[in-house]
Order: sequence, then structure tokens, then C-alpha cells
Amino acid sequence: MNTANTGVNVNQMDNREDSFENMELESASMQGTGTLDFGAWLPQLADSGDTDVPVKKAKKSTFSFPWPDVLEQTDRGNSAAVRETLRGYTDTQLRKVTEFYRQRIEEVIEGRVEGVSLMILSEVKSNDRCYKEIQQLARDGRQREASKLLLDTVMETGAQAARAMWESFVKMMPNYPKLRKILQEIENKGASLPMEVRQSQMESRVSNYLKEIQVQHKKFLHEKSENLLINVIGGKKFKIPLKDQYTEQIIIVSDPDQNVSRLDLTVRGKRHEEGQRKMIKTHREPVGIGQLFRSSFGKSSVSGTVVVSGPAGIGKTTMIQKIVCDWADGKLYPQFQFVFLFRFRDLSNIKGRTSIKKLILDSYPHFGNEIEHLWEDPQGLLFILDSLEEFKEKIDFTNSKRNSLPEHQCFHPDCECEVSDIVRCLIQQKVLKGCSVLVTTRQTELESLREAEINLRAEIVGFLKEQRKEYFQKYFGDQSLAEAAFTHLEQNDILYSMCDNPSYCRIICYSLAPGLRRMQGTQETLPTTVTQIFATYISNIFKNHQFNIYKHHVLSPGQIRDLVIKAGEMAHMGICDNIIHFNEKQLNNFGLERSHTLPGFLIENLDTDMSQPIFSFIHIILQEFVAALAKYLTVDPQNLTQLLDSAAERGDRFRTFLRFMVGLASSVSARILGEILGPLPHQTICRVIDWVKEQTENNLSNTLNIQRKDTRSKLLESLYYLSELQNTGLMRNTVGSGGILALGHDFPYTAIRLTPMDCSVLAAVISHCDEVLELNLNNCCLGTEGIQRLAPVLHKRKWLRLRGNNLTEEGVKLLSAALRRPDCKIQTLDLCSNGLSHTDAQQLAMGLTSNSSLTQLYLSKNKLGDAGVKYLCEALNSWHCKIQTLELCENLIRGYIIDQLSSVLKNNQSLTNLNLNNNKLGDMGFKLLTNTLSQQNCPIQTLELEGNEISVIYTEELTRIPFINTSLTMVNLSNNLLTDQSICALQNLIQRHTYLREIRLQRNKFSPHGSNYLQSLNNHRPGLCVGVYTTMFSKGFVKVT
Repeated sequence: MNTANTGVNVNQMDNREDSFENMELESASMQGTGTLDFGAWLPQLADSGDTDVPVKKAKKSTFSFPWPDVLEQTDRGNSAAVRETLRGYTDTQLRKVTEFYRQRIEEVIEGRVEGVSLMILSEVKSNDRCYKEIQQLARDGRQREASKLLLDTVMETGAQAARAMWESFVKMMPNYPKLRKILQEIENKGASLPMEVRQSQMESRVSNYLKEIQVQHKKFLHEKSENLLINVIGGKKFKIPLKDQYTEQIIIVSDPDQNVSRLDLTVRGKRHEEGQRKMIKTHREPVGIGQLFRSSFGKSSVSGTVVVSGPAGIGKTTMIQKIVCDWADGKLYPQFQFVFLFRFRDLSNIKGRTSIKKLILDSYPHFGNEIEHLWEDPQGLLFILDSLEEFKEKIDFTNSKRNSLPEHQCFHPDCECEVSDIVRCLIQQKVLKGCSVLVTTRQTELESLREAEINLRAEIVGFLKEQRKEYFQKYFGDQSLAEAAFTHLEQNDILYSMCDNPSYCRIICYSLAPGLRRMQGTQETLPTTVTQIFATYISNIFKNHQFNIYKHHVLSPGQIRDLVIKAGEMAHMGICDNIIHFNEKQLNNFGLERSHTLPGFLIENLDTDMSQPIFSFIHIILQEFVAALAKYLTVDPQNLTQLLDSAAERGDRFRTFLRFMVGLASSVSARILGEILGPLPHQTICRVIDWVKEQTENNLSNTLNIQRKDTRSKLLESLYYLSELQNTGLMRNTVGSGGILALGHDFPYTAIRLTPMDCSVLAAVISHCDEVLELNLNNCCLGTEGIQRLAPVLHKRKWLRLRGNNLTEEGVKLLSAALRRPDCKIQTLDLCSNGLSHTDAQQLAMGLTSNSSLTQLYLSKNKLGDAGVKYLCEALNSWHCKIQTLELCENLIRGYIIDQLSSVLKNNQSLTNLNLNNNKLGDMGFKLLTNTLSQQNCPIQTLELEGNEISVIYTEELTRIPFINTSLTMVNLSNNLLTDQSICALQNLIQRHTYLREIRLQRNKFSPHGSNYLQSLNNHRPGLCVGVYTTMFSKGFVKVT
């Protein structure tokens, strides 16, 4: 938006595809009017491109939504039905509905608030002062405030203004996916929506019998939830006020068939930040913890079951604690009279049959005899069931025959059933109908809930940048330390990717804190790899008095080593047997005592009866690190290779363990741990390095010789090893020695998908390997963030293959910047099948204009169109541009743009190979090209025009190509509309141009006689290849020597 202007000049809208941000506004059109009068504007507004969807077709990605298909199905009938529903509401009802959806509406219009407000305020005949205020707020980056002001203005203006606003929304519906969703919900609920809205906002009255118990219950829950507890063996518990530490995660309404979270460290970074933001902005709706119930997000706004999923450590249990604490404090969900929290881990320990009544009384005995009054108003009850993945029993929602049997039915809170049946009946509203249920789970258990009747499915996607910063500020307290830690985090892509998870945030903060405090007076460096982070974490445990339970005396390195080995052996057993919770007997089996034995990397939990303690590592990744460290300290170097090979063969379960084994061989990790354990075994370090070298060399060779996906996955794993080792010499001697690094392939099923974290690792390794001249990442699904991670190293490659990678405009900008670098070495750039549009071509052309290294550019199977080719032609006319081969197959190119391309061919003497197969050039395009070929200095050697609807009309133009044109050696005219009438001209071309070596004419309209005659021209001179017939073996070519 041009900030110098305040009005709108419709006459300046010469490009109707410009977004509102690019429209020029002038004050003249608004001055002196008093009201917004843009009747001429509104027809253009619908086509102006001001949508959540960019002008170019959206590319499919991990977070993609098939909105183009939906748009095609949206017709006037849908709009009419929505309008009819809205007209049926009274003014009061419409106001209630607007307030009900208000937060979602504000979020929808936030990104385009200037353009949307222009449309709405023109409908409601508002004065221009309000629009100017909104405009200024948007320019100041306060879009949410601007959208609030817009809604305030409409609501204060009156009922007619509200109806005009909704009419504007109906007009905007085809271009706003989230707005369309809201309107579809209104249409589906119809006349019943106002009543549902009223019910959702009603606070249920607590029975006189339960008022005192409610006060007691809230006090009980408040005391249980007000602090975050960090448990340490030996009975120590560190309390941190929840309100001081809690950072709200990003939660989105999710699709049961598509989850954006992932399960463990090996795929961190896949929910890359830009993808998250774009997904939330355009298609996925963010939902707060106070909107999971009694809001517009669910199928019902009155009751039902909500499922919130997310990976381990993402903060599901902490979110539950926050909900319980806020309800107990009267800050959240006043509609609920009582909230009951149950953990599936505890429910798994219940033997035999039980009832809802007994479950409540066992956990909340203060209800006593008054519990029967709870059942009188089920809508006032919220049951929270935490961590479904910890439930040992199967909950079957699909076996209707079994579930209908009386013994499996829970009809009343007094009915005694298996716990799994109680859970199923609560979720399905078969008991206490009208109550609400909240279930949290990891994605691994979502399949078991697929057939359940779920009111709302949501997913925690973790932290974006703002939440990361907030977490660091709360953790460190000291503003300068928090900023220093966050700056270090941003400079390390791997660590930054990990910090979308609160558990990793805490580990990283704890690991960085001592070093940051020491750095204030020294030049100490901070950890940069995952292994170094966890090594620092363990080191700090024994050095930091807050966690060191041996603060009354100093432990020797030998004592610390003994403790680490014992804990690590137990951890390794857990990895082998898939165990993350250990009982006291298992601790004793490994020589670990409960009291004064282990430092703070284990936590203690208690089972239901508070008598049987169970222990687990603070995080599963910490368990894998300690297991690796113990093996590192104890394994016989002679047997190390066998251990590493065995772990590698066992696949994903040992992947992180292996990375830690390798990372411990780095000099930095050895130094960090050496301070508490003494020197790490040198022979083991050497053996690990030798093993990594052998693995990397084998995997590099296999990717070139064995065309299988698993060979590329193994090579990627070797890159992770090298990244953790931080041994630049080893990187150059392995990856750098081959010259070619291929994780991609021309066939998508042979390539591997690379996450942003994978790309960070790849970039870190090849940044030390200038000898890697060819980088093949075809069909690796890089996306924008992948390219961002790789951008610093791309310009050093001679052959860069990036086809099939879902590049966005931002990704193309990064490539363009790489091409503009004065030290750019790229000679071959393959960007086929990336969905590139004309705007992408414009960005790419900016790089080509100043680049002299690129000689081959492949852009087939994109959507450049004539406008995109125009930009490329401008670049090709630059004296810097040295492109020799240009491939533009399947790019929606039409004939008239060939005039500009022909002009390039007259001026550019470097372009010798041009491929325009499968476009729409037609006869006019063919004529323009042949006219260019008739120029004596035309440099074209190979010209491919297959599948361009070329007929016989202008084939005579071929005879104009001069005899002395020695450049043209190959012409492809296959799959066109040529007939026998073209034979004379083709014969003339073949016979007169002795430098022509090959002409392809398959799949045209020749008669059998004409085909035979053309085929016979193979005999005209040695080495000539005339392809007429297509066969399985010859593919249409007959070569006579």
C-alpha cells in the first residue's frame, strides 16, 4: 500500500490482478464526500485478486488444502442458500450470531483488512474517517486492531449495517476458504443456530446441595494445578508457578486425515514456521484453550467431545493443567459446574469393573453422599481424559455388535463396566448425555478415534517465533540473557527447529544458561549440535547446585561415570524393549538406589494408590542420549563396529541413539563431558570416526549405482552423523571427494522427502565441501523453508537439480538471489514441475539478467504462460546471459509470444537448444519460429515443437531456411497435425540441409503411403535419422549409417 495516499483512484487499477497491498490510493477520490462511494469499484473488487489465495495457483504442500476444487463447486446456489438463512434471522438473532463468530471473523479478515473494510464500509455507507483509521492501523502493522475496529464500527452502526456486512461476506465467500467455512456452518445449522448460541452462553446453576462442594472442589484443583513440578529422585520437588512459566501453544482446528505435527526428533522442523503461518492464515483456524468448548468451532456449541493431539513433549498435559487451574480460579469456562481430570495412565491400573461414580469418589472423595446430584445437570460437567497413548486397553468404536451388548454398556454413572467401556460411552455421549469430554493424545492413537463421534478435533503445533521468545524470556527472567539465548537459537537452524516443542525449549534453555552467564565475561562458545546440547545438559546437572543432590560433597569423575553408566544401561534396555517407565525393581537391578543415587535427569511419578513409584527420564531423547553415553564409556573398541552396525540395522528405533553415539566423538562434546567424566576413550572416538567414514563412502556410492529410496535415506543419515561430528576434514574427504550428492531422483518414488531440518544438516555439511559440484534434490519436496536453509550453499554448485519441489515465490526469490551472486557457479539449473507462475518467472529473470555462469535452464511442466516467457525473453536479451539450452515444455505458451522469443534468437548467439514441446503455439507460432530460422545468423541447433497443434498451413516456411544455415541439426515436429500436404516441404528441408541430422515426425496425420515415403528419406545420406513410425523398440527412429 502506498502510504502517501489515503483514498482510492479506480482509474489507476490497470492491473486487476494486483492485491490490495499494491493498489495505489489517492486522496482526491474521498475528499469532500463524507461517505464512501465506490459503486464503480465493487465489480472490480471481486476480480481484483484480494483474497487469501494468491493470483498464481497455490502449490500443494504438507499443509495444503484443495481449495481450487472447492471453488469450482461453489455456485450461486450456495450463496442464495446462505442469504436465505441470514435473512431468516431477526436483528437480535443476527447480532448474537455475529458476536458468536466475531473472533473468527476478525482473524479471517486480518490479513486483508484494508480491502475488506473498503468493501464493507461502502456497503454500510460509513464515513471515510473510520476507513482512514483502519488504513493507518494496518500500515502500522496493527491489523488485528484494524479488524476489531471494523467490526466495532459495523456493530455500533446498527442492524442494517450488520446485514450489509454479511452480504459482503457472501460476495467474498468464493475467495476466502475460512470465511466460506463459517458461512457453510451457518447454512447447515440454519434456524437452530440462534438457539444454540444462546444455550452455549448460558451458565448452568449449581444445585444448592453442591455449592459448598464446588468451592471445595475448586480449591482442591487450584492447589493441585497452580504449580509446575519438576521431580527429582530423592524426593526433591521444584515448584514453579504455572502462571509465570506457561506459554500458550499454537492450537489449530485439524482435519482427521491430515496432521501437521510429527512424532520425534528425527522429523523436527517439518512443521516449518513459514508453513505454519501460511496454513493458519489461509486454511487452518487457530483455536484458544478457552474456545475448545461452547464456541463456534465445534459441530455443536453446547456439548460433545473434543480431541487435542500433538507429539510427545508438545505440552498437552501442561495445557490441561492450565485449563483446570483457570477453571478453578473462575477465569475459564464458567458454563461448567464441575471439571474432573483423569489420566489414562492411572485408569490403566484399575483392575476389574468400576463405575463413573466410583472413579470420581476415588479421586475426589469430598463429593461424598452428594455425588448423586451431579447427574441432574450433565451439561454442567466437563471430563478431561489426559494422554490416551498411555491407556493399555483398546477402546473399540467400530464393533457395534459388541458395544451393543448389555455388559459393555454404561447407561448410568452407577453402572459397573470395564474402564474402556466407560471411556467409550463418555466420548460417545452414551452416558451423562450433554456432558463435555476433552481427550488428549499423541497422533499415534488418532486412528483409534477415527470412528468416534467427535465434536471438535484440534492439534497443538507448538511454538512460532513469538512463543519461543516468550518462553525464553520467562525462563531466563533476565532480558539480556533471554535475548542472547534467542539470538544464538536463531543462528542455529537445527536448535531453532527443535524449539517448537516446549520440552526441547526447556532442555535447550537449561543447557545454554550457564554458558551464557559465563560468556558475559569470557569468550566461551555455546553448544551448536543436538549432542552438544544434551552433553551440556548432563554436565550442568552435576555442576549446578539447584539440581545436584550431592551438594554436600563433590563427586569424583569416577563416581559420576559410575552413575551415568548404570542409568545408561537401564536406558538402553528401555530402548531395546520399548520401555519409558521404570519401576523401583528395575532401578535396583541396575544398581540404582532410589535415594541419593541419581541426579536430576530422572523424574519420579506415583501410581493411583500412591504406593508404587515409577521413574522416567525427563524426555525420551534424554533417555537415548544417556544410553549412548553409557555404551560409549563401556563398549570394547574391538566390538564397537558390530554394535553400531547392529543398531543401524534395527532402523528408526535406534536412529537418535546412533546419532548421539557419533556426536560423542566430536571434540566439543568430548571436552564438555570430559569436565565431569574424565577423558572419553580415545580409541572409541577413532573407531566411531572410521565407521562414519566407511558408512558415508558406501552410501554415496550406492546412491549413484543402486536406484532405491532406502539408499538415499541411508545417505541422509550419514549426513546427520557428519553434522554431529563437526569434523570438516572428514566431510571433505567423504562427501567432497565424490563431486556428486544425490538425495533426489527423477522418479518421485525413488527420491526422499527432505524436512527443513534435513536441509539444515545438508547445508551444514556441504558448506565445507566446495568439491560437491552436482547437487540432485529432484522431487525432495523442499518447499520454501527447505530452500531457505539451503540458500547459502546453492550458488557453489555447477549442476543444481530441483525439479518437483513445490517451490513458492519466496523460494524462487532465494534462487534468483543465488544467481545474482558474483561468485555464482551454477551452470545447470533444473526447475521443472514446480508449479512456477509468471510472477515466479519475473523473479527468476532478475537473477538471469546479471548471471553469466548458467548455460542450461530447465523449466518444463510449470505454468509460466506467455507473461512468464516475456520476462524470460527480457533476461535472455541481457549481454550477461549465456544460456545455451532452454526447456519450456508444457508451460501454457501460446503463439503470439513467439514474436518476442524470435527477437531473442536474432540477438542472442548463445541460445542453441530450444524445447517448446506440448504448448499451444499453433500455426502462427510455427511461422514466427521458421522465419527466425531463416535468418542466416540464427544460432539454434535443436528445435523441439512436439504437440503444438501445428498443421500444414505454414510448412512451406521450412523452405525459406537457407542452405548456408549450418546450425540446425535436429527438429522435432512429432504429435502435430501434419498431413501428406507437408511432405514436399519436409523433403525439401531434409534434402537441402545437409547439416540436419535428425527430424522427428511421429504421431502426425500422414497416410501410410506418405509415412513410407518419409521413412525412405533415411537413405538420403549417411547418419540421417527420420523418425516416422513409433514402435516399442525403435521409438520411431530408423538410423542409416
